[in-house]
Amino acid sequence: MSDERPGSSVFTTVAFRNSTVLARLAHEERLIRFAEAAQCPPLSAAVIRAEINRGLEETTLETGLIRVEWSADGKLSIDIRTNPEIRGPVSAISVTAPWWPRRFRGIKHGAWSAYVTARDTAERTGSEVALLIHDHCIIDGDRCTPILLDEDGVAYAPGVQQGAVASVTLTLIEQELQSAGIPLRTAWLTEELVRRCRELVVIGTGIGAVAIEEIDSHEIPVGNRLLAPITRGLNDAWKTSEVQ
Repeated sequence: MSDERPGSSVFTTVAFRNSTVLARLAHEERLIRFAEAAQCPPLSAAVIRAEINRGLEETTLETGLIRVEWSADGKLSIDIRTNPEIRGPVSAISVTAPWWPRRFRGIKHGAWSAYVTARDTAERTGSEVALLIHDHCIIDGDRCTPILLDEDGVAYAPGVQQGAVASVTLTLIEQELQSAGIPLRTAWLTEELVRRCRELVVIGTGIGAVAIEEIDSHEIPVGNRLLAPITRGLNDAWKTSEVQ
């Protein structure tokens, strides 16, 4: 929308199964950081938690997503929706990334229609994912973070410095990657890295973890060395969330 403003609001999206919210604490902390970065009014974790709990009590869905939004005028709102499963491997297209002032990079904010449009564009072409491009590098996904396994066995993902949203899901799977002997580094995902990669997986609260098999009709190898530990890490995170 033409009247969108990054500073008008911030949001995070959490996944739930019955009364279990995946990485609830991490999402509460992230929304508080987002609010501070966007110069929205201060926000407390207790207020966020109470609103999420209210939504869980009222919804008839057993699983789904909750978008929690905090506005510049101090209003907290939630939107609960279904979360259709996406089974990989999937195809992706490249879309030019929006580029905002530094304090709005890495956060989910009120001018988010470019990400929604990117996803819609991908779906209209028969693809499932849009990868966002800046200076010929992949810096983010439309609702996911891309992770690339290089030929040297190192995994690379774009970070906030590259323009990606600060990813909760990435923090949940990092330890499992390390245990599998795969170091994780932040980097621009250049054309050269993509050309020689051994696997490319996208992760996110809603999408989970799925392998990419092509980008703009360019074939990407599909394997399990990267996907398997990521999947284990997400499963462990759900188990941990059940007892929080």
